[in-house]
Order: sequence, then structure tokens, then C-alpha cells
Amino acid sequence: MLVAVSTRTPLILEIAALALAIAADIVIVLLTPTPEPGLLAGVFTGLTPAIGLGAAALAVLRRRFDRIKLLTAIVAGVSLAVTAITALADHVGGAVRPQPPVTEVLALAILCGAACHRTATRTVVPLVLLSGAAMTTAPLLRFGPTTSWALLAVPAALLWGGSVVTGLVLRDATSRAQAAAESARSAERLGLARELHDFVAHHVTGMTVLAQGARVAAGEDADTEVYVEIEQAGLEALTEMRRVVGMLRTDPGPRKGDGVALVPRLVDARGVDPRIRIRAADIRLPKPVVDAAHRIVVEAVTNARRYAVPGTEIAIEADVEYRGVLRVLIVRVGNQLVADAQRGKGYGLTGMSERAETIGGTLTAGPVGDRWQVVASLPVESSESLGSV
Repeated sequence: MLVAVSTRTPLILEIAALALAIAADIVIVLLTPTPEPGLLAGVFTGLTPAIGLGAAALAVLRRRFDRIKLLTAIVAGVSLAVTAITALADHVGGAVRPQPPVTEVLALAILCGAACHRTATRTVVPLVLLSGAAMTTAPLLRFGPTTSWALLAVPAALLWGGSVVTGLVLRDATSRAQAAAESARSAERLGLARELHDFVAHHVTGMTVLAQGARVAAGEDADTEVYVEIEQAGLEALTEMRRVVGMLRTDPGPRKGDGVALVPRLVDARGVDPRIRIRAADIRLPKPVVDAAHRIVVEAVTNARRYAVPGTEIAIEADVEYRGVLRVLIVRVGNQLVADAQRGKGYGLTGMSERAETIGGTLTAGPVGDRWQVVASLPVESSESLGSV
């Protein structure tokens, strides 16, 4: 069972931890002797304080950029470059003030854990090794192995190991959760197929047989056109139902990969109704998000067909927006509402709300002017993982 956790909690904790790391770096700068004046020392002393702040900013904003591999490689590469320049300058006698590494180490730990959690398997090992090298060598080579500051390499190594373990644990938990969700969807799909086959198909068949019997009983001289229409509609409904049952029983859904295309699923939810207009970004999103959007749109369109003004347009809109640093898929389904329309008991809205809540989203529905609008907000990030690293 998945427990909903506020998507802002990890972000707040990260910012607080990085703020403490920046404060620790300031203390280290105040306690570190100032090197003799020189061109290299002056340039380096002016530039390096921004490295820790930049690493912290990239670690916090990684969700918005959605480029974990690139950000990890950049921060680790810059950190190693600063370490190498500091060690080389000390070796040739042009000492510079060592750049305090606490903020860099913590930012790299966050990025390394996120890489272990969310990146492809083939890229995890190189990123882990690069991050580990940057995190452990920074205190040793910048301050020198004989100084007391070099002991910071020990907690840096422990933090590196902890970030790797945490990321891999979350990776495994996410994989298990996705497998459980897929199993639940498969069971739900098979249950719907059984209900359609055993209950709905039985009644539609009965209606068709009754229409055929009524047409025969009425005789050739009677006006049997209405019976023919009922019979034909029933046969078409049975044919379509067999197609749906076959699809529910055999379609395993999109495979794992770099995401699932959103637009084809929305087109599938629309069906062949010419009144329905779709305006959606051509994007690929995590499968749980697309599945939830598909089911919500199916139910919302069903309600719209029932309660909309006949012949008017039903609009489906979908796009990704940013709420702070988090990506959220916003899905809107709207239709012109019949005056004094009698709404149902709300079971459909309850089901849509529950569907959104399973991935940490929300759903609202109600009149907006003369239109009825359903708006679903589905977070992309929390659907990719159980937590945020």
C-alpha cells in the first residue's frame, strides 16, 4: 500500500540541509589561512565561492531541469577540476585558498542518490564512480592529507555510500510499486472484461432477441422498421463489446521505456465522437500518469456526453505545467452544460478523484460559467518514484 507524502517535504529538507552546509563552508573559510597574494590566488579566491552555491542550486532544481545525468556529471566534473587545480597549484608553489567542499559534497550526494534512483541502469555505475571520486578527493587534495580538514573525507565517503544505498533502495521500491500497480490494473482490466461479457452482453443479447421476436410476431404487413433499428443497434453493440472485451483481456498496455505518449491515449479515450476536440502537448510521461489521465478522461467524456448540450463541443486539454519546481500534468475536460441538468449521484466523480489521488494528484469538478469543467492535476515526479531524492 502506497502512503501519500507531501511532494514539498523532501524539497524543504534539502534546502535546509544545503543551507547548513553553506554555513559550514563559511566557517571553514574563516578558519582557513589566507594564501599569499598572487594572480592565481586572487582569481581562484574570487571564483570558487560560487561553485558550492551553484552545486546546491542545481541539486535543488534538478526536478525542474529533469536532466539528472547531465547535472550530476557537471557538478562532479567541476568539483574534480577545482580539486585538481588546487592540488596542482600547491605542488608548484602557487598556493590558493582551498575551496570548502561541504556544500559540493552534499549536493553531489543528492544528485548521486537521484541518479541511482531514476537513471538508466547503464549510466548508474559511471555516475556513482564519478561522484564518489569527487566527494572523497575534495577534502584530501584541497587541504592536503596531513591537515585536520582532510578528515572530512571520512564523512564524505560515508555520505556517498549512504546516497548510493538510498537511491538503490528507492529504485527497488519504485520497481516493486510499478509491478504491483500493473498487476492491479491487469486484474481490474480482466474484471471489467468479465462483467462486460457475463452481464452487459447477456442483457444486450436479450434485447436483440426480443426485437427480432417482436418483428416476426408483428407480421409482414406491420411497420417493423423500429424493430429492425433496435436489432441492428443491438448487433452493433455486441460487436463493439466483443472488441472491447478482447482488448481488455489481451492488451498488456505500453511497455516500460522512456515514457508513454500522452496524445494516443487521449485519442483512444475520445473514441470516434466528432464533437470532441483534443488539444494536448505531444509529450511522453510516466505510465502511471498517462494511465490515470486516460481513465479520468474516459469517465469525464462519458459524463459530458450524458449531460452536455446536444451537438455542442466537448473539449479535452492537457499540458505539463510547473508548480514550484515540480512538473504537473493538467488535464481539463469541459462541455456546455444544459440548464437545470440533473446530475447523477457522483460515483463517477468519486472514482476520478480516487484515480488522481492514487498517484498523489487532485481533481476538481464543477460549473464554470455556462460550462461544466473537470480539472485533474497529476504530479509527474511523484509518479516516477515513491519519494524524491
